[in-house]
Amino acid sequence: MIDIEPSWTPPPDREPQQAMLALPDGYQTPVTVHEPPAAVPRRAPVVYLHGIQSHPGWFYRSAVALADAGHAVYQPARRGSGTNQVDRGHAESPEQLLDDLARAIDLAQAATGCDTCHLLGVSWGGKLAAAFAAMRPGEQQRLASLTLVAPGICPQVDVAGRTKLAIAMSLLCCSRRRFEIPLSDPERFTDNEAMRDYLRDDPARLHRATARFLYVSRCLDRSLRRAQPGAISTPTSLLLAGRDRIIDNAATRSLCHRVCGKAWAVHEFDAAHTIEFEADLAGFLEVLRDATDSA
Repeated sequence: MIDIEPSWTPPPDREPQQAMLALPDGYQTPVTVHEPPAAVPRRAPVVYLHGIQSHPGWFYRSAVALADAGHAVYQPARRGSGTNQVDRGHAESPEQLLDDLARAIDLAQAATGCDTCHLLGVSWGGKLAAAFAAMRPGEQQRLASLTLVAPGICPQVDVAGRTKLAIAMSLLCCSRRRFEIPLSDPERFTDNEAMRDYLRDDPARLHRATARFLYVSRCLDRSLRRAQPGAISTPTSLLLAGRDRIIDNAATRSLCHRVCGKAWAVHEFDAAHTIEFEADLAGFLEVLRDATDSA
């Protein structure tokens, strides 16, 4: 398990399990699994996607809250992120990442015997979750709900112009050349000083990504912008951070309104980008539980 802030260390009876997931090309990635307490009625599982720099350890409190509500929670580490050292910060194509997500859903459904699961994505993981639903409409029958937490579909942070040119040139000859992800400042993520310290010291945080990965991310952006109105019919909850310094909330609302049609609800919290790091999570966790319980 990735180390998390000491006050969040799980009690012995709530230590998450670790599973290994074989992705379609044979890449092995860890999955953090939070099982519900034995006495709690079981609900459909949750597949929980982290952001571009983060890993499952950032989202321990919300994962436990969902497990306490009866959901087995599966948190796959994206290939090349978290504790993964193979192909660090790399992906070959949007289709590869969407296939990886489909395999994670397969795991959750097979392990629980459920025909559907709830898909939850934070930040960049929200972009991948939304793209999965929009680009693979046939998969939506497997989704009981879609929850997007400060999703990275309309960022207000971007790489510099010269870096964009360098990335474009690298795609022609050295697509695995790595570039800094423009999110090095912990102040963008949270106003909680203890969690800023955690981010500065987090050894599993991803700081660099390959030119190919950054191009793949752009392709996902483009696919969502071009998605047909109402492309996502899955009941969708959009959770925004009112003090977000990474995401353009107004643009995100507009895109979700178009792509999700009438099948969506929006909630905004007085929080910085990583809502998980706020001291008081009661309202946020209640909305997360309602988003899955009502679907």
